[in-house]
Amino acid sequence: MKDESSFFTIDHIIELENGQSIRVWETPPKNDTHKKNSTIVIAAGFARRMDHFAGLAEYLSSNGFRVIRYDSLHHVGLSSGQIDEFSMSIGKHSLLIVVGWLRAKGIQNLGIIAASLSARIAYEVINDIDASFLITAVGVVNLRDTLEKALKYDYLQLSIDELPDDLDFEGHNLGSKVFVTDCLKNEWDTLGSTFMAVQGLNIPFIAFTANDDSWVNQSDVEELIDNIDSTQCKLYSLIGSSHDLGENLVVLRNFYESVTRAAVALDKGSLDLDIEIVEPGFEDLTSTTVKERRLRNKIENELLELA
Repeated sequence: MKDESSFFTIDHIIELENGQSIRVWETPPKNDTHKKNSTIVIAAGFARRMDHFAGLAEYLSSNGFRVIRYDSLHHVGLSSGQIDEFSMSIGKHSLLIVVGWLRAKGIQNLGIIAASLSARIAYEVINDIDASFLITAVGVVNLRDTLEKALKYDYLQLSIDELPDDLDFEGHNLGSKVFVTDCLKNEWDTLGSTFMAVQGLNIPFIAFTANDDSWVNQSDVEELIDNIDSTQCKLYSLIGSSHDLGENLVVLRNFYESVTRAAVALDKGSLDLDIEIVEPGFEDLTSTTVKERRLRNKIENELLELA
């Protein structure tokens, strides 16, 4: 289905056998651009919906990429489930479903862009999905350390019976027992488990850190890259940014520009960001953001009527 009022945003629904569904938005490359080899999959950070990345999709599509975004199961957004049932393994399951759906459509070259918590999920699956390249932004590598900094307490040290029912993460109630049980059972929590996941990575990989990130230690990301036995990895820093890449328009635009340069470079087999890109105008970015918000509201109202 294509909603003409949303310009280039195409709404897809992946129906699952258990009755759940994952909502996917596709942004085709702009007609006047040189089409790139890769299709980009954007995995949004925790408590971020796919429409939060409207600006990045506009940048990437203006530079010739087909862009795929999705809302994870049991998360905020348009897909099935409630956020109090979210776990890292559900996030992994959602990403694998979307990748499988794209493969079934015959799409071969996939570049993955993952932000914050979703980067940890991308690290877990990247060696199994045959991606063309990986880009992470303020990517979590030591989940336990990041959770302690974000929540002001190390809840993973508690027994399951001692945990509160919910953890307040940026105004969202994360189901503590579901999340913590999954973290410990499937070893999502340590820096070492992330090292193990990316061991043997042999595709081009660019990681962006933020020089004022209080949730992710840059030294951990440096150690992660040093742990990868490949010459196709590079680390860049987003100067003047905190973990919240949308804290102001200057930081946000720098994020869009930097990640787009990385995608264009990696699509050509390079790690050098000193390249020219097409930059959408402020009016185009604003218009796309508003139209996608209207599309999201329209779909939300339709889902409420069906409930």
